[in-house]
Amino acid sequence: QHVQLLQPHVLEDKAAIDELRAHVGEGCHIEGHMVVNRVAGNFHFALTHEEHATLMAVFGSRDKLNVSHSVHSVSFGEPFPGMVNPLDGSEKRLGDGSGFFQYYLKIVPTVYEPLRGPVLRTNQYSYTELFRTTEEVDKMPAVYFHYEISPIMARFAEGRRSLSSFLTGLCAIIGGVFTVAGMVDSCIHRVSRATKVR
Repeated sequence: QHVQLLQPHVLEDKAAIDELRAHVGEGCHIEGHMVVNRVAGNFHFALTHEEHATLMAVFGSRDKLNVSHSVHSVSFGEPFPGMVNPLDGSEKRLGDGSGFFQYYLKIVPTVYEPLRGPVLRTNQYSYTELFRTTEEVDKMPAVYFHYEISPIMARFAEGRRSLSSFLTGLCAIIGGVFTVAGMVDSCIHRVSRATKVR
């Protein structure tokens, strides 16, 4: 009794429609982790074609499916001191209409060698983004994260300066101070002599 014919071969699920109407205006919180192969790929948040009839019965148009979102954190491995994940804390808000968000992430394998403790093999990334409206692309609104692994690896190593390096730097600073002081003294002496001559 909950099924009604909308178009040929498209069924309306009244229970699903009523359930969706009860939650219009709400958002969702998605959290998790996944293991991926070391090849280019993507992960995304999108609506399936099976849900299309239900969504259109409630919203009427793709433009009313709001895909505003906040990215609390996206990372590719364990963090190390000073590491920055550029997408963390980013927010995208749509006032009117809807569209297709795409993030293109370039992942750089990274080795972090602390002064003490085990070596950490992790990843950093940079990204660019693209947004297109539902009028520009004939697709349901979605948020896509495309990632690609860089062939170049970054290496960070903690280290202490040796005593000889510290002393060399200290001597250079002291020498520089004396040189500048000598130049200032020479200038003052010349100015005072010129003043006395006049």
